[in-house]
Amino acid sequence: MGEIPTDATHWDTGDWIDWHRNAQLPANPPCAAPSEDPRARLHTLHMRMLQCARAYFTLTGDHLPIYEDIAKVHAALAFDLPSESRLICNADNEPAQIITLAPNNPLNIVTVDLAKPFWCLIVVRINNNFVAEGRMMRRASLPDQREGTFEIHWRDLPTSN
Repeated sequence: MGEIPTDATHWDTGDWIDWHRNAQLPANPPCAAPSEDPRARLHTLHMRMLQCARAYFTLTGDHLPIYEDIAKVHAALAFDLPSESRLICNADNEPAQIITLAPNNPLNIVTVDLAKPFWCLIVVRINNNFVAEGRMMRRASLPDQREGTFEIHWRDLPTSN
């Protein structure tokens, strides 16, 4: 049988496994360290939030109250907005109004508060499979009134900005 190598750790059918001494590393090894890129970190946060919401719903049947936060992160990623507490749509520092359609919202109808100042409307829908998608509409495309509300269905929102 021969001498046992000092770095051998496994025994299998009478032979010492020594693959770790002669196996090639993958051509593009996965990155184990967190990225320093803020967008990559934001993307990771977004995915973890969705996974957490899905896992909690699967386990308890209840919804976590994090859908608005998921929508903010998704809007920042999907529309390349600065990830601040107040999402800015344009160079004049005008804010976005973000509305969330949660998985437990069967109607897919958005109610927009026209009294709030905003440059663009971003609607983020989180479907029953906990996948987020967003649509943006400029304020100029909405009725020209400064008070009251306006309802719009998800299907009527533009699919591209």
